[in-house]
Amino acid sequence: MINSKQMQTVAAGRARTYAVLSALYAAPPTVDLTEMIREGGLVQDGHSPFGAAANDLTFFFREAAGGTQLENELAAEHTRLFVLPTGVVPHEAFYVDENRRLGGRVTIAVQQYYEAAAAQLTSACLDLPDHMGVELEFMKFLCDIEEQFWKEPNRAGLQKSLAFQNTFLSEHLLRWHKPLCEKVLNETHLDMYRALARLTIEFLEAERAFVPELTKEICSEWRTACVSGS
Repeated sequence: MINSKQMQTVAAGRARTYAVLSALYAAPPTVDLTEMIREGGLVQDGHSPFGAAANDLTFFFREAAGGTQLENELAAEHTRLFVLPTGVVPHEAFYVDENRRLGGRVTIAVQQYYEAAAAQLTSACLDLPDHMGVELEFMKFLCDIEEQFWKEPNRAGLQKSLAFQNTFLSEHLLRWHKPLCEKVLNETHLDMYRALARLTIEFLEAERAFVPELTKEICSEWRTACVSGS
């Protein structure tokens, strides 16, 4: 039988991981984010443990000397990788649109997902909807909602939240995360961004298996509700 309280913890852990990944793609790490990772903030209670990539990312921040030099180095590498047009181009359209057209049909399709889920980009977000950081933030948003539905509990809400997660992963994130991360691995000069790329692959591949399996398990246990809501 599904333990709602345990699954609430799992959803919170997944949301936290999505938030960390999103932040590291969106901007150089802040002081607060650096400290959170140093203190083991990537550990997910109740969910399958991460492997070497999470350990390497945590190790980097624990061993790196702080100060202006490190901040400048990370900021310069982030700009080179994710901001300059000569970098890896962290936009879905660059990897799945045959014309690599940013702001076109792929970007619009992603935006439509956000609108369907009633998720709005913050006024501080200057990136296109299909930026890796924004797509990861959307998954964090969905996991936050899932956590609340486990808390209530709300069966219909859970099914809808997981359906959004399932389709967004399969139709968007899981179609292009590996090519992007492989480019990062080939082009970065810093261990931090190597660890970030490997962690992104590791986590999203785990999600590829976990989210459909959880959805199937819920429908198996709540068969009547799943049938009536289909």
